[in-house]
Amino acid sequence: MKSINKVYISGALTGVENIESIKEFYNAIGNLCEKMGLSGYIPHLNTDPTLHPDVSVRQVFETDKYNVSTSDLVIAYVGISSLGVGMELAYADINSIPVILIYEQEKQISRFPRGIPSVVAEVPFENYEDALIKIKTVLDSLILPKA
Repeated sequence: MKSINKVYISGALTGVENIESIKEFYNAIGNLCEKMGLSGYIPHLNTDPTLHPDVSVRQVFETDKYNVSTSDLVIAYVGISSLGVGMELAYADINSIPVILIYEQEKQISRFPRGIPSVVAEVPFENYEDALIKIKTVLDSLILPKA
């Protein structure tokens, strides 16, 4: 696996209950990446449907597609069904970008994304704190030492 620098944090933003809580979770994943010396790209900071309503749908598509396609790793929260996340996972697969799937351990997740060849880890978790600990462990195992 090539070295990891840019991490795309994928997760549902539309039709989500407790949206502020889930955004904080995405931010926490991005902060974890930054603390580990990685560049975390968190889409809602740039194309959030509520915070950035003037960003056109085409611009959202192009921005997120570009950022997924130029990432070295995708961390995707799949605990909430989302067409956008599904498309981001497809772009990751097309570009052979490794993917970490994260979700609550009691949730049943579709087999389709779990079968994507570029999925390198699945992280079922109990709560957001547990998720961050487990994500860090997986990232530690994937990050190549800097030359």
